[in-house]
Amino acid sequence: MANKNIIIGMRSLSEIREKNGIYIDKTRFIEELENNAGTNVPVFLRPRRFGKSLTVSMLLNYYDICKKELFDKNFKGTWIYDHRTPLANSFYVLRFDFSDVSSVYSEVNDSFTLSVASSISRFSDNYPELGLTKEELDPSLYKNATDLLSIFLTKFQSKAKAGEYLYVIIDEYDHFANGILTRDKEDFKDITSTAEGHEGLIKRFYALLKKYYRDDYKGSIDRFFITGVSSVSLDSVTSGFNIATNLSDEPSLNSMVGFTYHELSEIIDRTLDFTLFPGINKEQLLKLLEENYDGYTFAIDAKETVFNSNLCLSYLRKLIALRKLPSQDEISLNDDAGKLQGMLSLCDDNVRQELINSMFNKIPIFATLPDKMNLNTTGSFDKSQTVSLLYHLGYLTIEHERSQE
Repeated sequence: MANKNIIIGMRSLSEIREKNGIYIDKTRFIEELENNAGTNVPVFLRPRRFGKSLTVSMLLNYYDICKKELFDKNFKGTWIYDHRTPLANSFYVLRFDFSDVSSVYSEVNDSFTLSVASSISRFSDNYPELGLTKEELDPSLYKNATDLLSIFLTKFQSKAKAGEYLYVIIDEYDHFANGILTRDKEDFKDITSTAEGHEGLIKRFYALLKKYYRDDYKGSIDRFFITGVSSVSLDSVTSGFNIATNLSDEPSLNSMVGFTYHELSEIIDRTLDFTLFPGINKEQLLKLLEENYDGYTFAIDAKETVFNSNLCLSYLRKLIALRKLPSQDEISLNDDAGKLQGMLSLCDDNVRQELINSMFNKIPIFATLPDKMNLNTTGSFDKSQTVSLLYHLGYLTIEHERSQE
């Protein structure tokens, strides 16, 4: 019997559970990240609207000290509830969400500062003794976000007791940078510049975080978790943040976001009552969703493909509203075609034409994804770099042979 609601766009684990929303248990990945990732500074990249922010909410609720009393409410019935690790609710979590930062170059510095101020303000509300006062949080006092962050980190380090550390989560780290990149490559190079005396705002920000990472010296930041779409922004600041490890292609994390076939089947069982949909059955629906929204692979050795979670949930909700199968044209991510055009403008004409021809004619593209995507060291992207951008944006994926088992 269907008993869960389909909630689109909500990024808060606690709210989804409070409102009886369908939630696929991904909490086993908490232990995977903690014990098997091999790094305390993971970067996890996936296309937009794929569920990254819900993963961020899961980690925040699991690790933040101020969420300790809510552990049962947030996690009862999940895998991690019965496999709690010693680090549960043991950090002061500072969460940044840069999806609200303007991608207009003339506005980015002020907008970035406001976003950082907002994040530190939320932290200060939870931990007033370790945060900044309202007077100290006035953005007009600072030239840039890094100056504000420096004041906060200095104060936290002076006030925190032995054994008390920050867990810094950065969601959508490259959202605004990618917007700038698609409009003007030179503006992007400016905000990521590593040139002495002209360091870009992104370089300065991450260099400061690196300085306070306790593996580098006795700093106050113990762990990070960073989400985004592409590695080009971090790669372009080179040594400014070389403590990070990109785990996006780890086979064990392939399905940390998105839905596997079995997870999608579970969602259908828990949200749809087929007696309300004459002529539609589960097998028919799964086949339709598989044909249109499956096929993403983020690791060569992944055991299965994943469905785009947002598109699947949007389709199911539309089905419930219409009481019939919606048209595929009604469900989309509302991607800006200009973004694709902007990304393709970063490569040479012959590469662009080859890739456009292959994509629109569904011809396989053979390329090895590069380890780094540093735009500050090249005038344009070669084929493999361009393929990497399109892959991370979700326009391409790794070809994956389905298991016949």
